[in-house]
Amino acid sequence: MSSLSVTMKCPGRYCGLYEGQCTACPRGMKVNNTTEMCQPCTSAPETYEWLYLGFMVLVVIYFHMESLTRFLEKAYGDCDVKSTTKWITVTLLETFLAALLTLLLSDPHGKFELYGCGVESFLDWYSVFQNPTEKFVKTIYCDSEVVYPLFSIVYKFLGFCLILMILLRSWYKPTVFTTSSVYATLYFIPGIALIHGLLCGVIYYSFPYLCISGSLLLTAILMSEHLDDTNDIINNVKKAEFMSQILMYWVLHGYGILSVVTYQKLSYWYLFLTPLPTVFYVITLPFSIPIVQSMDEEIQDGHGGARGM
Repeated sequence: MSSLSVTMKCPGRYCGLYEGQCTACPRGMKVNNTTEMCQPCTSAPETYEWLYLGFMVLVVIYFHMESLTRFLEKAYGDCDVKSTTKWITVTLLETFLAALLTLLLSDPHGKFELYGCGVESFLDWYSVFQNPTEKFVKTIYCDSEVVYPLFSIVYKFLGFCLILMILLRSWYKPTVFTTSSVYATLYFIPGIALIHGLLCGVIYYSFPYLCISGSLLLTAILMSEHLDDTNDIINNVKKAEFMSQILMYWVLHGYGILSVVTYQKLSYWYLFLTPLPTVFYVITLPFSIPIVQSMDEEIQDGHGGARGM
């Protein structure tokens, strides 16, 4: 810490006056650009910030769903409606309770509110790289959670996810499925935490476009795997696994559109574009099938001509 006079301007972007010294503001406080004083953050997060936190919740739900569908199919063959619905409900309950506990145990405690410092620029996420040097000799360490609580609250949420998963799933009889799903969670939760720690600022500004591009890619992959002709559309609509994935991708796509609309202050009518990728694929499916069929017929004719010779 530096013992600079109160009348002097603190060096660096994130150094503030606290107890008469230029230093890092305590957690939950931010530098007032006018007075240079550290002041408590008591404003509610903006809508886009809430959407960012919601995105982190959706990421956990997505990985849960992917592990569920994969391990359910291995354990029981085709995913029946009963088992799929049960485990989806358990997973959503775990995630919802984790998010609820995270909110209630954050400042202000015990209320369905949240105090935040806001985000002004990309550098706010990486204050550790913005420590100033006094007279090119002494470094003044002013790194803190400038974006409070957007950085730390994600780790609190992930911790509650792990705890609740262990508590709730321990009530079920151990099977290949339950054991595999728990192991999968123990892998992807720390992975999310690591990526968040390194790329939190990048994710904050790019998550709407990650949602949109990711949903487009996943929808195309799912459709190409399950729909070979128009008859497959009706058959797959009856499958719980297929419809749960489609709905999940719709939620992801709509969430990305909502986030872009909020950040760019556009019209909410764009939300009606949510099912467009799926509808476009289904509409254009018949136009791609004749090409495949004609190719198969040519190959069969070729083989028939070869046998005749």
